[in-house]
Amino acid sequence: MSTSLASQLAKIRVESTNALDLKAQKKAHSKSLLFDAHHAATQDFNTLFQLCYEGYQEICQLDHRFEAFAGNLFSDQSKQEDRTQMTAAQNKRLDNVLEDFMSLVTGRLLLKPAVKAMEWLVRRFSVHQYNTTCFVLTFLPYHTSPLFLTVLAMLPEQRPTAFKFLQPYIQSSTNPPRHTIVHTVAHNQDLFSAFNLYTLNVCRRGQQCAVLLSFWSSVTSEAVALMLDRSRLGRSELQRQNQEDVVMRVMPTLAEGLSMEHVPDLRVGCFMILTVLSSKTNLSEAVLTTAMDLVVTAWDDIVHAGLICLVVLSQQRHATTLPKKTFKALVAIKQLSDDLILLKQHYRVEKLVLGLVSGSLERLGKRGDAERLRFIRELLEANLMQSSFVAAAVTQMLPLSNGTRLLPPPKDGFDTRSALVDLLLYLADLENVGSAIYLSLEDVDSETRQQGHELFRNHRRSKKAPEIPETDEEMQDVDQKASSMDFEDFVGRIPSRTAFEVSFLSHSESYIFPSLADAFVAAHRSPDHLDAFSKLPLIRKSLAMSEPLYFSFFVKIWCGYYPTSARAAAIRMLSQYINTEKLSVDVQVLLPYVLYALADPTFPVRRAALELAMALASFYSTMDKQEDDQCRLNVLGKGQIYGQGIQSEEVAWLPWRTAVEFIRDWLTPDLEELRLDSGQLLRSLVNRLKAPAETKEAGTHGQKSRTSLRSSVMTWLCSHVVNTSVLSLKDRLLPMLNKVPKVGQTSTFALLKPLLTTTVAQGYMVLQEVCGKEHINTSQYIAHVMEIASPKDQECVKLLQNCISNTKAAAGPPLRIAAFHRLRNIWSLLKPQSQISLGNFMLDLSFLNHSSDEDRLNQTEALDTLRTVSLSTEVLQSFIEDCPTLTHGGPQKAAKRRRTVSSSQDPGDDIRRISILLEIVEASVTDANLPLVGGLFKILTEIQGYKERSGLELHYLELLVMNSIISILKPSTTPRIDKSDVRADVLVDCIRNSSSPQVQQQALLLVSILASIVPDLVIHNVMPIFTFMNSGIMKRTDDYSAHIVKQTMDSVIPRLMESLRRRSKDSLAGVSELLLSFAAAFEHVPARKRLGLFQSLMDMIGADEYLFALLILLEDKFSRNKRVLQFSVDLLDCYEAQTQFETIERYVTTIVDLLKPKPTISAHLITTSSTSNSQETAVNLLSNLTALYGDSRLVSKSSKAFAQNEHQMDSLRSILSRVMDQILSLSRQYPENEDINLLCQKLLDILLGGLPMVDFVSTIQGLLNGADVQTSLDALKSFELRLSKKKFEPVAGQDACLGFLRQLTAMVRESTNEPTRRVALSCVDTIVETFGKKDVGAVISATDTVIGAQCLGTTSEEMQITSLLSLSTIVEVSGDEFIAFVPQTLPKSLDSLNSKLDDGTCSERLHHAGYSFFSALLIYVPWAITGPNLDLLLRVSHGSANADLGESCSEERRATLSLIAKQVETKDCCDALGRTWANAMTEGPEALKEHLWILETLIGALSKSAVGRHSEAFATLLTRAFDLRRIQFSNRTEDSYEDGEVDEVEETTNRVAVAMIYKINDTIFRPIFAQLVEWAASSSAIATVHRQTTLYGFLMQFFDGLKSIVTSYAGLILEDAAEILGRVDVSDPASKLSWTRVLGTLQKCFAHDQDGFWQSPSHFSPISHALLDQLKHAADISLSSDLIPSITELAVAADSPNHHKVLNASILKYTRSDIPAVRLAAVQCQRSLTNRLGEEWLALLPEMLPFISELQEDDDETVERETLGWIKKIEDVLGESLTPMLQ
Repeated sequence: MSTSLASQLAKIRVESTNALDLKAQKKAHSKSLLFDAHHAATQDFNTLFQLCYEGYQEICQLDHRFEAFAGNLFSDQSKQEDRTQMTAAQNKRLDNVLEDFMSLVTGRLLLKPAVKAMEWLVRRFSVHQYNTTCFVLTFLPYHTSPLFLTVLAMLPEQRPTAFKFLQPYIQSSTNPPRHTIVHTVAHNQDLFSAFNLYTLNVCRRGQQCAVLLSFWSSVTSEAVALMLDRSRLGRSELQRQNQEDVVMRVMPTLAEGLSMEHVPDLRVGCFMILTVLSSKTNLSEAVLTTAMDLVVTAWDDIVHAGLICLVVLSQQRHATTLPKKTFKALVAIKQLSDDLILLKQHYRVEKLVLGLVSGSLERLGKRGDAERLRFIRELLEANLMQSSFVAAAVTQMLPLSNGTRLLPPPKDGFDTRSALVDLLLYLADLENVGSAIYLSLEDVDSETRQQGHELFRNHRRSKKAPEIPETDEEMQDVDQKASSMDFEDFVGRIPSRTAFEVSFLSHSESYIFPSLADAFVAAHRSPDHLDAFSKLPLIRKSLAMSEPLYFSFFVKIWCGYYPTSARAAAIRMLSQYINTEKLSVDVQVLLPYVLYALADPTFPVRRAALELAMALASFYSTMDKQEDDQCRLNVLGKGQIYGQGIQSEEVAWLPWRTAVEFIRDWLTPDLEELRLDSGQLLRSLVNRLKAPAETKEAGTHGQKSRTSLRSSVMTWLCSHVVNTSVLSLKDRLLPMLNKVPKVGQTSTFALLKPLLTTTVAQGYMVLQEVCGKEHINTSQYIAHVMEIASPKDQECVKLLQNCISNTKAAAGPPLRIAAFHRLRNIWSLLKPQSQISLGNFMLDLSFLNHSSDEDRLNQTEALDTLRTVSLSTEVLQSFIEDCPTLTHGGPQKAAKRRRTVSSSQDPGDDIRRISILLEIVEASVTDANLPLVGGLFKILTEIQGYKERSGLELHYLELLVMNSIISILKPSTTPRIDKSDVRADVLVDCIRNSSSPQVQQQALLLVSILASIVPDLVIHNVMPIFTFMNSGIMKRTDDYSAHIVKQTMDSVIPRLMESLRRRSKDSLAGVSELLLSFAAAFEHVPARKRLGLFQSLMDMIGADEYLFALLILLEDKFSRNKRVLQFSVDLLDCYEAQTQFETIERYVTTIVDLLKPKPTISAHLITTSSTSNSQETAVNLLSNLTALYGDSRLVSKSSKAFAQNEHQMDSLRSILSRVMDQILSLSRQYPENEDINLLCQKLLDILLGGLPMVDFVSTIQGLLNGADVQTSLDALKSFELRLSKKKFEPVAGQDACLGFLRQLTAMVRESTNEPTRRVALSCVDTIVETFGKKDVGAVISATDTVIGAQCLGTTSEEMQITSLLSLSTIVEVSGDEFIAFVPQTLPKSLDSLNSKLDDGTCSERLHHAGYSFFSALLIYVPWAITGPNLDLLLRVSHGSANADLGESCSEERRATLSLIAKQVETKDCCDALGRTWANAMTEGPEALKEHLWILETLIGALSKSAVGRHSEAFATLLTRAFDLRRIQFSNRTEDSYEDGEVDEVEETTNRVAVAMIYKINDTIFRPIFAQLVEWAASSSAIATVHRQTTLYGFLMQFFDGLKSIVTSYAGLILEDAAEILGRVDVSDPASKLSWTRVLGTLQKCFAHDQDGFWQSPSHFSPISHALLDQLKHAADISLSSDLIPSITELAVAADSPNHHKVLNASILKYTRSDIPAVRLAAVQCQRSLTNRLGEEWLALLPEMLPFISELQEDDDETVERETLGWIKKIEDVLGESLTPMLQ
């Protein structure tokens, strides 16, 4: 663990600014957004400031807010600022300014000036280091751009934890993908918080941009979804906790974001996140309520997005009602139901709609109830809710309608409850709502249910025919009584006097109609009241045949906004009148309104209208039967129906016969179908107006009659629609009339044009007021009126334009929107000139600035129109010709018909206008717009010119232009295009100079398209294109970029190759330039796409001819690169063997050409400056070629080609022959260059290795015939290498090689060149090893050559080595048949090896070869190695062991020696070991240890019985080994062994002896043991000491290893051991060593006694006296390690109080010795015994106490201290103090 000081120093080191480290400062200064590190490091701040200040000035022109930084960040003083010298407070203030600037520049970072400005912040203020978080987040929205790679490269090593995820992308220099960012934001809380805080800070400053906000909203919403998905893991409690954590983390950001009213885009993003949050988790009611209120705050510009969010939030709420603020905001939306209808297609809007209904019902009783009820009606009519939700809404309405829930008293004379009842009754008749209303009665209380049933029962009763009696008389009386009271009250309110009125359909407002209408509504449920009402004087029923007042009243009722039952009653009143009264006038005035009623959506009204229609049909059919004179009736209401004015006069009336025909043929046949379908009538009328009905009459007259009928009906209907004051009639019939453009020569537009003109003139405010009175949807009505406009009438189009241009408030947006929609619908029918004029008009509107809401609306609608309609080539041509001209630095003269906008001081405004135009063009162009190509290229040229002048990056404009051109050219198969219109050079500029990957991709795509259309133009510019591709687009990993590259290659390269071949037969120069550009891009192409790309390239240009060139270029550019090498192999493997061999030939030809004085081929591929460089390059190329074709896949493919394809074999052999000639020639040409010769040989091996063995052998034989020495060597080496890989045909290859064996042996005998003989002999060895057993005779024949004078008998060590190895193989193959050669080969090889060992020149290789041969003999013919040969082999091995040749030689030798032990007869082996024992001992300890190791191996290999049989021989050998110490140390000389060497040999001897003992029994071993003990003591004194030392060293291991099994053997050494202890001379090292080993042996024996051997007095007494007597030597020798442990183990083994007493007495006696060392030894011995035996030994404590007391006062301090330790131990054992006993 580091100290606190170390931690502080580490922190200081991390935060250090390297103020004195100039190298570190230079590295920091080299971080740049614009320049490479080397260039950036050389720049000073003055030069840099000038460059960056230019960019700053340009962005100030784009946005004046940047000017605020002129006085600080971009002032002259900023060049002197140094952050390292500032205080913390100054740095903090600077951070605020820097972050302010970065926030503002975020949206413009793809512009070059913005990057220049940011360069100053990086270089001068090091924002990437000090403001890393803000810096990274500023660029993060552009994470896919090349600029972000530069940002990554300059980030400091110590980054905030939020950006740790960028490390892999920094290392690999790749753009982080979007999914990685989303995943990190979801899992890294630091990044999530930092990202949100940064975005909110930007918005707080008012510096938001669409790029940042769209990126933030999408990433954050996806991240929140991931977080919520992750929170669902685990138990339910854990899930809930995790979800709450996510909500707590997200909600603060949402709350603040939603409260920023001035940032609508941020709020839309918050809507997205809130939608995800609410849909994936359960938010509380309070959170949902607060969120909904925040959503509707200042949401005027984002209503649609807010509605979506509210819909999702409302689905999660349990409460039915909406929050107050939310409800008010929703109600204030105009045409809310239309928006909800659109949302219903994708979302569930039921709860939100139910909340709106509930909120409206709760607010009833206040001002505006009529509007609230109308709002409820619109919502329910729109069919937005399922039946269960509709039932819930009606359930809330019922208590209010029946009085169960009280309402405040009516205000403004409006009876809310009655209106609510009417609304319920109206809704009950609707098909989609009625069933749900009746269903709702099942979910309310019984009282409400009963009242609801009564209400709807009365409603159903009122819909029945009058003549059907009421079954419940009592209920009828109650209803009539109640209605009587209401009716009388309303009648009393009717004015008694009034102005004269002729028709209630007049355009002037009626004074009495409202009162009459209220009275009728009150009366309509009672027949009596209706009868009384019809008799009212004001309604003038008696004058019904002379004036239209009576009829018009009921018409206005059924066309108005009244209860369904009242409207149906009004129709029935007229039906009753017609049926009961005799009509004396033509009542066709009713027909348009009957049509209106027949098309009503409510069934009761339609049913009543059917009755009226039948009554009219009956009247007209009766009149039709009369003569013409009798049926000429006056038309009721003619000149009066619509008031005393022009409206009534302009009404067209049908002739009597026409009216009859209309009713009979058009109206009556469809009446029955109208019962079920309200739209049937209008569809039928449309069909009849469009085409004449089939009649029985034939001929011209019948056709003319039918046309005149249709024309008359159309004129009549249109006149009523135009002149009537009833807007509901206009609204219902206009859609039908607009579907019939004309009837005969009668134009519908001409008939309805006055209505269109009048409506536009009225303005929206007036229309809204009028429609509101009649409860008509204003927007819908305006749309129907606008459909009148005809595309063929220029004035009509002008009228719509004027309507759009009129931006006054009275005109109203809906009127202009409807005009736009109509223009869209009729666009395709307009004349070309009108389209051009109107298109330019729309384009001008699109260019409007957002100075007002009206301008914004016009711009939006104009853009939508231009993007929606199909623009013709002429219109688009007009747009392009009028495209604004971009200028820089002041106005410039525009070309003809070009709109110049350079007068604008804001370049951004100019660019915006051109963007709008190009967007429209892009969305509209198709392959039919070929004439536009030239103009589009001109615009692209101007954009490029402006870019160069201004430095601005206009990527978007470039994309728009190129996308447009691609849309025109791509679908065409063979477009005819003017070559002068195409500017390929401009596309090249786009590719080379643009920093946008999208621009580059589209430009390349366009180039690929043009290559197939105008190849000549593209070919001239192809090289810059491919140069860019290789440095730019090929770096990208996305699939679209790969598609672009492939398409460009497919289109351009084949045509380039055609061009090159036409111009010259040798096209290598041009192809090499192309290939060089691709080779340069190798590292940039993603690895997974690299092989496919280059294979496609080679397929296009011809792999047979040019694959070699690509390989050479790759090697030249990426020399010795493993990745490139592997790729080259993969690429070669894609082609057949023929192509591979041709590539080799061309490759080698290029190398040969390179080494010529004037190279030709290689000059196009390689650049060298001198001959030495050429040779070095040639070496590199040869090395690469060798590595390429050495790959196993390529070799395998070539082998298969030779083996399988007979037809192709000749061609391949021919190529191979030429290649080999070139390689051999190259090798001969440069004999002094070892690298070239070596690589040529290797390449030759590889090429030959691919041949079948038969061809390979014949090729080798051909090369050997008449070849020079080097060629022969190369050929033989290739053969040997090939054969060693075991790659050959089973039969044919075997025969070929065995046949080759004879030629090889002859070459060994006859060749005068030793290397050739050696390689040939090696080949013989390989053949014998591989195929020898197939023809042993041939092998035996070759043996004579191997053992001859040219091989084994030579003095050359290399030949000897090869010969020995060959002999090893021959022995292995021939086996017993080699016995005849043993007498010649074994002595010769042993003598040769021995002589080399003697003179010290034996190499490891020779040693290995020799012992390989010896091992082979021992394995296959061991009986041939006996007697002298075996002795000689052992002696040679002794010499080898003593020579110290290395570990590998030792292992090889031991392997051979182990074979001697295992393969040779035991007796012969023992005899040989005995005969060579002296030689082994003379050679040294290593040889002797190996000698003993042979014996050990022999013993280990034998069975127990075999070891027993040869035990005497083994014992004899071991006895000689035990005598080694005596031999070496009795008379020491310089050659004597060291002590350690003897110890090592003795350790080996002991191990061998123990191994032998394990395999024999006691009967065999005990005599041997006794003899060994006797042998050790039967020599001279000095010899005896050495022998006994060795013996007791063995016995120590013997007793320790075999433990209690051999304790009894101690009786054989008891006397001997006591004697040795008694005569010890501690001054003699040999005697002392012997004494030590005896004590060690006794200690091991005592320790393992388990049979009470030492408890016997006869055993205990001699040895105890001998041991205890050794205490007297304490002054001369340390006893603590040997003697005292032995005495202690003896006491433990004796285990007898008597023996303990003897031992104690003897030891206590020595405590009173005059010698302090003896006393100390005695005390130590007592302490050891006390420690080991414990209480058992302390039983003798009474005898010890006097002695202990004396020892406590001993004169020697050491003795006294040891005594105190002994006392302490005694006290520990006894558990009591010894002091009282001692006193």
